Amino acid sequence: MANQNQSKNSFLGILLSLLGVILSFFLIREYYGTAGDFISSLCTVTSVENGCDKVAKSDYSGIRNFPFFGDIPVALFGFVFYGLMLILSFFTYKYEGEVERKKSYFSLMLVLLTLALVIDLILLFISVFVIGTICPLCAGTYAITIGLLYVSWSGLKSIEETQESMMETIKKYSGKSFSTDLLNYLIIIVFFLACGIGGGRYSTNPGSTNMGSMNDGTLIQRKIKTYESAPTVTLDLNGVAFSGDPKAPITIVKYADFNCGHCMHASHILKEILAEYSGMVKVYYKNFPLDGNCNRLVTRKTPDASSCLAASAAICADKQKQFRPVYELLYEDNEKGVRHSPTSILEIAKKSRLNTAEFNTCMSSSEVLAQIGREVDEAEVLNIQSTPSVYVNNRALEPGTPDIIFLRALIDHITKKL
Repeated sequence: MANQNQSKNSFLGILLSLLGVILSFFLIREYYGTAGDFISSLCTVTSVENGCDKVAKSDYSGIRNFPFFGDIPVALFGFVFYGLMLILSFFTYKYEGEVERKKSYFSLMLVLLTLALVIDLILLFISVFVIGTICPLCAGTYAITIGLLYVSWSGLKSIEETQESMMETIKKYSGKSFSTDLLNYLIIIVFFLACGIGGGRYSTNPGSTNMGSMNDGTLIQRKIKTYESAPTVTLDLNGVAFSGDPKAPITIVKYADFNCGHCMHASHILKEILAEYSGMVKVYYKNFPLDGNCNRLVTRKTPDASSCLAASAAICADKQKQFRPVYELLYEDNEKGVRHSPTSILEIAKKSRLNTAEFNTCMSSSEVLAQIGREVDEAEVLNIQSTPSVYVNNRALEPGTPDIIFLRALIDHITKKL
């Protein structure tokens, strides 16, 4: 009977871990803007709002400018973690008759899962009380962590009869397992890191977004109704850089950060829209740097003020009528994982054939900081909390990268009413 219970726990551990890997991978694709209709539908099971999307676009969803990888999602660590749990669960099944090994694997799982549960509770708190939403897929991974914690505890309990002996086993075997199989665990971690990044980032299509491809006409119409019910806001566009025909009847305004991967995806989408709807659409570009050095609404200050430098560079380029090439090169560097710095920005200025003396003077002027400050002040009134935030004819779209299919449908809808 004990062996049957142990096998049952191992099998449940494998199933739960596999589900955790799948949900984490969905969240990675949500972050990188490659989620499809199915994933999007999972994220709206609790409400019309895409909770996964809102979390993915927040400043808490990833680590920016990670060495060698650029921006990486928090979900990637979940993907690696559940991948490790999957292998450990498999080992408890594979080495069914080797009690010492099973003790070490279950003990290590218990230690790691306890730590994971603490992290999950912190993430849940941020999601509910800071971002103000529930991410169904995230909640699913939290439930899986609890399930795995129970399974590993039950598995160890089937070996050790008393709670005292279980605690002694955890202390003795968890560290032993980690040190003995460290190289194997590192290989597993690297493997799942590569799979997570490869499966998420490198399948990114500029035309696909975090909201998925909205081929469902009903969903598109629902999104259009949500847009039309949004309040009309006042946006100050004086002195703001723009692309397109100034007389175009449809005005799109994008608040963005040049270090934001989602903003980079949005830039590709808006470039397509400008080309497809020439003469009908113009796009204004406003700054909301996620850096406390120039944005009083952000508490975190980066040592190099990278986002602030990039925003200043775009404003200064516009003063020399060269906004577009500098804008595109800034996002090109972002896509390559290049951290914006005085050196990289000066190189962009030279490539764009700016007057570098005027550019440098502008970069250090109080006028530029004042413009960023005005845009931040407006963002505060609009309650902008993440980037990109997009407005079409003075009405807000759902926060995050706009889906290009929905955006086309919305523009066609507005055009018919002109």
